[in-house]
Amino acid sequence: MAVFQHPDMPKAIAGVPGLNHWNFLFINTFFSWLLHRKQQNFTWDMPKNLNFLLFLYGLIIFISLVRYLSDHSGVDELMQVYGLEADTGLSALNEYLFNCFKWVLPAMIIFDGCRNRKQYDFAVIALALMFILLALQVIKAMKFGSLTMSGESLQRRALKVISRSVGYHRVNMSMMMSGAFWLVFCLKEYVSNRRFFLFILPACLVILIAMAMTGGRTGYATWAVLGAMYCIFKWRRYLFLVPVMFFAVLIYAPSTVERFMYGVVEQDTSYESQVNHINFDEGNANLHAVTSGRVVAWPLVWESISEAPWLGYGREAMKNQGITLQIMLEHGEGESFPHPHNAYLQWLQDNGLIGAIPVFWFYLLLVRYSWSLFRDGSHKIYVVTGGMSLALILAFLIASIGSQTFYPREGAVGMWVAIALMLRVYIERKAVRLGEKSLLVSVSEK
Repeated sequence: MAVFQHPDMPKAIAGVPGLNHWNFLFINTFFSWLLHRKQQNFTWDMPKNLNFLLFLYGLIIFISLVRYLSDHSGVDELMQVYGLEADTGLSALNEYLFNCFKWVLPAMIIFDGCRNRKQYDFAVIALALMFILLALQVIKAMKFGSLTMSGESLQRRALKVISRSVGYHRVNMSMMMSGAFWLVFCLKEYVSNRRFFLFILPACLVILIAMAMTGGRTGYATWAVLGAMYCIFKWRRYLFLVPVMFFAVLIYAPSTVERFMYGVVEQDTSYESQVNHINFDEGNANLHAVTSGRVVAWPLVWESISEAPWLGYGREAMKNQGITLQIMLEHGEGESFPHPHNAYLQWLQDNGLIGAIPVFWFYLLLVRYSWSLFRDGSHKIYVVTGGMSLALILAFLIASIGSQTFYPREGAVGMWVAIALMLRVYIERKAVRLGEKSLLVSVSEK
């Protein structure tokens, strides 16, 4: 996953869609899992309530696609403006259904197959290395000089360079790095002091630098919120590092501060000239800058939701209802909103309240289970696993206010793997409390 999105990785061999290295590896792993789980007599022991909610999650995605395929006239009209064709038929099935399930299935395999400490360690190491390797690619592409340029220049460079050199969008990378920092930091509970200083701290520093280079303000805020939560509720002794971190960022990464405060402080004339055609007053211009233009789209999206609150409109509702085209015609091509840039609004617009309640409840349950493990100090593995899962889930949920999507995609694979590990440890903890034997959680280990 650290190199799959890299531009040098072929997405289709011999021009055949889906024929690529990732799918080859996945098919091999999938059938190996099916074979060995039968040989080892594994039973699917995920909690029934989560099984039901996962089933509903997948069913809602399928129904949303069916509704899109039945009427995609709005998307066709928008694509004609750009001289493109809308995803229909097999391409829509692949993009809007198969790919959603594809990014979740590796986590389900890990949940079912991770039954002992060795397998758990391999999974955790692979998960951490994925984020570290992504961070190193960001640093290599962006260069350290980007930390001293202006906030606006940092954003523009990150938008161009990260997508081209790493393959992930800078906003997605910012969200991933904000959670990955605390995921790796949680591993300190699992290693010796020597390994903490040799491996954990340097890895955290690499991820922090990469996150700063993305120019993602939501990622910055998410990282700070998660850090405050972890330090207040678990590691209060690290609170003294807050002023140290603050002054270090001011000195060595001024572009990060400028980017974070963009729109909050007084804007320069170049920005005002960009938004004059929207006829904003000074206060609204600042709000437009703070939200990166989302203030233009969100009222229109909310209005469309209020017109179909229970069932929504189906997949790609933003485009299909003509809102994307309306914004482009009224405000110019500089205001591009193919989706609401808010995962909650997108899901409500596509699937209504009926489709939103089970999905939102599913994520709330995951947060609850993760928090339960994180606060349980009886075993180190509980703290580590709960902390890792909580970091990535909360990073996703917070970032979803300004971006992301509840339709699973490649940027969420790490989160789903952390969820799988959390659920496995959660189930093993229940077994230990009942006096049953566990190969994953040692009763003697505290």
